Amino acid sequence: MLRIVEFKQGTFFSIFLKKIKLTKVLFVLFLVGMVYGAMLVSLNQEEALKQLGSLMQKFIDKRAEQSIVITFFSSFISSMFLIIVLFILGFFSIGQPCSFFIPLFHGLGLGLSSAYLYSCRGIQGIFFCLVLIAPSAIISTFTLLLGAKESIRFSNKNFKTLFPKKYDQDMQGALKIYVTKFLVLSFFQLISAFVDMIFTFLFARFF
Repeated sequence: MLRIVEFKQGTFFSIFLKKIKLTKVLFVLFLVGMVYGAMLVSLNQEEALKQLGSLMQKFIDKRAEQSIVITFFSSFISSMFLIIVLFILGFFSIGQPCSFFIPLFHGLGLGLSSAYLYSCRGIQGIFFCLVLIAPSAIISTFTLLLGAKESIRFSNKNFKTLFPKKYDQDMQGALKIYVTKFLVLSFFQLISAFVDMIFTFLFARFF
């Protein structure tokens, strides 16, 4: 009995460590995307930066003028897009590589926008990032990393079903858990959109 308990505990901890490693890998990919995005801004030509600045200013002005309801829904839809992509990728047996790419892509976008604001607006750009980007981005990034992890794990399960002699699991039960987890992640994205709405309402007009 003791040996069985020890085996189960060892299995549990090995699975736990694997989850931690996967989360770390996804977080590192996100950071690599941010760094690369910042480097692109520093290496970009002056004309391209001007175009990027014009687009950013239009975005800020639009945010300042639109209603809080529109801000909430636009933020929720944009943040949910990648979550939906991850959810769909989980159903493909070879969806893992694309799921790994999503945090990298998300980090690239944040790195580009943050680095541009800092390079062109200095202290004001840092303040903009802190009050209008960071609050909702922290929640949405955390949610995205969890979604990527679940997408990769479910995709692996689907891949293993291609070898039924070596793998036997109730995929219907796994599917219910998968859908439930993404519903919870969608709720976190609602919170992210709500935070974005509040901070935009309070501070967007100052920019």
